[in-house]
Formats: sequence, structure tokens, C-alpha cells
Amino acid sequence: MLCTMFDTLAPKLIACVDPVNVTDPCLCINGTYDVQFESLLFHLTHGCHDNYMPTLWSTAVMAGGVFGSVVFGYSADRFGRKLSLLIALSGCIICNLLLTFASVHVGIVFALLSVTGFFGGGYLVISVVLPVELTTTRWRLLLTCLHGWPFGIMTMALTAYLTRRWDYFHLALAVQGLPLVVAMLFVDESPRWLILQKKYNQARRAMIRIAKFNRKPKLDFHFETELSSSTKCQVEKHPPRRYTYMHLIRDKAVFLPLLVLSYSWFSGGIITFGTYFDMSNLAGNIFLKTFITGSLKVGTGLIPLIFSRFVGRKPILIGAIAIACSTAWGSLVLYLVDLADYMPWLAIVGISAIDPMWKVNHVMSVELFPTVIRSMSRAVCNVCSRLASLIAPQIAFLSSIYSPLPFVVYGTLSLLHILIAAIWLPETNNRPLPEELSAENTQSIQSTRL
Repeated sequence: MLCTMFDTLAPKLIACVDPVNVTDPCLCINGTYDVQFESLLFHLTHGCHDNYMPTLWSTAVMAGGVFGSVVFGYSADRFGRKLSLLIALSGCIICNLLLTFASVHVGIVFALLSVTGFFGGGYLVISVVLPVELTTTRWRLLLTCLHGWPFGIMTMALTAYLTRRWDYFHLALAVQGLPLVVAMLFVDESPRWLILQKKYNQARRAMIRIAKFNRKPKLDFHFETELSSSTKCQVEKHPPRRYTYMHLIRDKAVFLPLLVLSYSWFSGGIITFGTYFDMSNLAGNIFLKTFITGSLKVGTGLIPLIFSRFVGRKPILIGAIAIACSTAWGSLVLYLVDLADYMPWLAIVGISAIDPMWKVNHVMSVELFPTVIRSMSRAVCNVCSRLASLIAPQIAFLSSIYSPLPFVVYGTLSLLHILIAAIWLPETNNRPLPEELSAENTQSIQSTRL
């Protein structure tokens, strides 16, 4: 999803040999460039492109992510988490291979980036749901804190540094995804989803395999009897209900938390992606800045795990936003007092500090909503994040008008974020995962304590 950070890097023209003393890349036939990374955009345009082209490419990826979130959010609830995750991950690999060998025109690249975003957006929707549903309450936050986004940023920066070329870069990304596809083949489908789809035999087999792998006792007789007799009789009379996105609006217990969490994803997305896409415009080595950002996010991402022993999810989320808000306004102050050289490092602190918010957002998007609509609920949150990522390149582009202007936007959004979360976001710490929507579409939701 963030490959355009390197795909759109524009090398600086140092000197033009033919004609001499020309500073415009479009007029220079033979020149010397300061190339940190031979980007895909530079390969196709040789530096002669509209200033808005990098923003357009980033927008293409995020636009694809919007549609991918919606499609895969529904498919994961309708056809299963594992199958949808395999398709999304395989699609990302294929798109990176196509970018390696088929990038012969700007229009083709634009289309491929859109499709890459489609599969990437779908992957992000499901990648947290399946592992959390396969575990118990004790491990939810740990799994979310170890979610691979920060590690992906570090790996991407290291891959770009080692390859130094767009084609080798995308080929390496595709190869890195292959072991994950193979590993996914050995992962079981979510037993929660299987049970709610009345696929009791598959659910039993999955839980037996999980118990065996973890060296736990086999399922007790009462559970197997319940699955094999009484509930099996009910399925013939009551087939599985099919849910749609309209059910997210109709149920009062779902709709308000979904609105609040959606804004949280939107505001966080603006700040996070805006800083990512503005990274190349900030002083410093792009590889080092990106790698440090990822490594700091790994560390700060563990903060919720540590503090969850003392406080709930909500205070951690608000505290992370408050720090990010402070760094945004602090960047404006640095610019006003002629210390703009320190802005990139304060921006890195801010984007790293906001990572605990993302961990809480992810785990709450699982804990707040019933299993039957969980992936669709996460899809709505991801759509808001993808919409934010569509707007984020435009926000980052504001730095070409007035350097600290993006940080003014980030600070304002953060202040509103704190207010909304403090008033309307419910606490989910130590709550059982809800399973079904209530039949009356009221505030009561049936839960299973696992």
C-alpha cells in the first residue's frame, strides 16, 4: 500500500551536460542526477512529469483500497476469512510481479497500482479478524500489537535500500509474499465463523487441530454432543442468515460505535498517510527515515500491551492521539521559530506515537462488533481509513504551498478526535466477543465467552 513512497521518488538534477546549465529536467537531454533510488516514475518520465503525478499514483493505490475493503469485507463474512485472505494476498503478489514486468506506460502503472490497492485494502480488512477469532481474550491485544504494518515498513525500506531499482524492488516484494501464502494454507478457518454458518463438522475439526497443535485436551463430550445433535436439528429449520451492510445501520448497538470508530480510522489515516507521503519532501535520507519510522512504531505499538494491565483501551487511544496532536502543533512552532530542519524528526515521533491508537483501533474493531458482521464492520472502518489515504496525498501536497500547513490540518483533526473518543467511544477491555446481532435490532447483543 505504501510502495509509491519509493515508486515516485524524484532524483535531483545536479548538472545538465546537454544543453549546458539547464535546470529543468524536461529540457535536459543528458544530465547527472542524485539518485538514491531509481523510481518507477523516473524510469518512465526521466524526471519530466507533472508535479501532481506522485500524488495521483498514491491516490490510485488508495482508491483501489476503498473498493477492496468493501468487497473483501463482505466476502469474508459471506464466504470465510481464510479464502478471502488467500485471494487478497495472492492478488498482491501477482500485482507486484506485473509491476515488475509490465510497467511500460504511465497509464498501465496507474491501473496496476489501483488493482494493487484493491487487494491490499482487502488484505488489511481480514488480516486482524482471522487471528483474533482463532485465539482467546488473553491474546487479542498481543496479536494486534504484533500486526505486521510496522514490520512491513521496515522491510520495505530495507528492500528498497538493497535493490535501488523499481523492478528489483517489486520483484522482491512479490517473492517475500510467497512464504505467507504457503503458510496460510496450513491455517484453519475461524471456528467462530464456521459455527455461525452452521458448518459444525468443519468447526469441530478445526478446533481439534488447534487443540492438538497447542497440546491441549481434546474437546469435551458436552461440546461435541451439542454440535452434533441439538444444534444440527435446528439448522434444518433455521438456515444461516445472510447479513449485509444495511444491518450495520439498523442495529443501535452497532451503528453509534461504528460511527465513532470510523472517524478514529479516518483521522488517524489522514495523519499517518499524510506524513508517509510527505516523507520524501522532508529533509534526510528516505531509507533511514522510513526504517526508523517502522522501528519506532514497533516499539510504540507494544505500549497498549504494557498499559492494558492498568487501564482500558480507551485511555491508551486518547493518550496516543494527544501525543500526535502535540507533535503536529510542535512542528508548526518549529517552523515559525526557524528550526524547520527538526520538523522531519518531530514528524517521525508523531507518526510513531500514533501507532498505539492504531493497535487499539484494530482490536476494538474486532471486539465491538458481532462475528456475523465483524468483517463488514472492519471494512467500513478500513474504507474510512482508505478515504483518508485518498485525501492524505492532497494534504501532503499542501506543503508545497506552505510547509507546515499539513501539520495544522493534523493538529485540528486530532483535537476533534480526542473530543469524540472521550465522549462516545465505549470501552471494550475484558469483554467477550459478541457473536450474533439481536433479533429485535435493539441494544442487546448475544455473546459467547471465549
